[in-house]
Amino acid sequence: MGEQYLIDQLVLHIGLYKKYQYKENEIGFYQNLEALRVLKGLSTHDEALDYAIAVTERVKAS
Repeated sequence: MGEQYLIDQLVLHIGLYKKYQYKENEIGFYQNLEALRVLKGLSTHDEALDYAIAVTERVKAS
């Protein structure tokens, strides 16, 4: 899975969890966050989340 796909999935799961609060969306979020962490070689989930936010802000700014 690619970086952008994983970030898109994070955004999707956050939106769905916020709307419906299904446990499956929470699990999906953390699974994709872990996959992004491994893909980018980051050491914590916090770093992976910060990375995803930074990428999203760069895309939004351009």
